[in-house]
Amino acid sequence: MNSRNPPAGTVFLAVFSADLEAACAPTGGLAAHLSPAEAQSARRFTRAGDRLDYMASHALFRLLAAHRLGRGFAETPQLEVTRRCAGCGSTGHGKPAVAGASLSLSRSNGAVMVAAGPEGIPVGADIEHIPDTLHSGFDHYVASAAEREALAPGDIPARLRLWVAKEAVLKAAGLGLSVPPAGVHLAGSPAAEGNCPVLRADSPAHSQVHGLTAVFLPAPPGYAAALSVAAPTTLTRLSLADLLPPLPAA
Repeated sequence: MNSRNPPAGTVFLAVFSADLEAACAPTGGLAAHLSPAEAQSARRFTRAGDRLDYMASHALFRLLAAHRLGRGFAETPQLEVTRRCAGCGSTGHGKPAVAGASLSLSRSNGAVMVAAGPEGIPVGADIEHIPDTLHSGFDHYVASAAEREALAPGDIPARLRLWVAKEAVLKAAGLGLSVPPAGVHLAGSPAAEGNCPVLRADSPAHSQVHGLTAVFLPAPPGYAAALSVAAPTTLTRLSLADLLPPLPAA
């Protein structure tokens, strides 16, 4: 796919951090797709896995932004990424943004995910590793009363799917976890196409959230991923080959 002719609607990709690192090796590695400030921030992580996830998520963010804007992969370090905290208004931290596109990134224990759509239509993406156990208060923090009744005992994947769907909705609303996830109820309804359910947020106390939808997306094995977009849109799953040049022939 030519990055200068991106598809309409919203594009997304969820991959293992190590796979993105390997794919970026011929172009100079993950660091070649980061700003100097991001490369410096990566050095603050003492654990190699945390450092890799940070670099992979921000490299993928820039690669998907370049694709969305019709720019080449070599232009990723020059993209101007701004930040603004929805809570305090600071530009020193908060959700990253690039003019001309709406973007959302997420990372979790070895995997990263980014979604990009048209400017002005907020998106929220979330990916989470599915653990072996959950803390005892998880259900009451994440699930509404009706959702708690519907959850089967010990079904950790179902609980993580609920978590990523709510995180995606709250990110799209620009609120993040300032709103307790249990204060949002997700009601299922048939999708317009295919068999993937569309979940609709019911939260009358939070107008930014109420009525937003979320869908589950393909994720690497052992992970759950979801996306919320604040307007009807087409969804296109990209591959690393769409974002990076082909490997040289052996």
